[in-house]
Amino acid sequence: MIDGGPVNVSRYTLPLAGGVLALAVCQLLLSAAHGAGWESVHKYVKPSGQCAGAEVLASTYWSGKHTASGEAFDANGNTAAARTWPLGTVLNVTNPKTGHSISVRINDTGPWGIAYAKGARLDLARGAARQLGMSGTQYVCVN
Repeated sequence: MIDGGPVNVSRYTLPLAGGVLALAVCQLLLSAAHGAGWESVHKYVKPSGQCAGAEVLASTYWSGKHTASGEAFDANGNTAAARTWPLGTVLNVTNPKTGHSISVRINDTGPWGIAYAKGARLDLARGAARQLGMSGTQYVCVN
C-alpha cells in the first residue's frame, strides 16, 4: 500500500519509510558489491598459463548504439572492442576453461575506465562471450 501504508518485504511488513530505507540499503550494498568487482578482479581471476599466443583479460559488454567503426552495435555478434588492435582486425579467441574458440572482429574501441585500468584489454560483445562459454571477466587466449 502507498501513502504511508505498510510495505510487504519478504516475510516482514514494514512501514513505508522503513521499506524505502531497506531498499536504499539494498541498493547501496549492491552498488558496493558491483564496484568491488573490478577492484578485486585479480584476487579471483588469474591467467591460465595454457595459451600458445597472448593471454589477455577480457570483459563483456551488451549496450551501445554505434561502434567506433560507425556500424550499429550488435550485442549478439562476434565482435569486440579493443584499444591495442586496430579496427577491422580479426582475432581468434579461445576460452582456456572451455576450449571453445571463435573469430571476432574488432569494430569498437575499449575497454575504458576502471576495466582498462585493472587490465582488461578486450571487451567482447555478449554473443561472442556466450559462444566462448565465458562467465564474467576472465582471461582468454588470443591468436
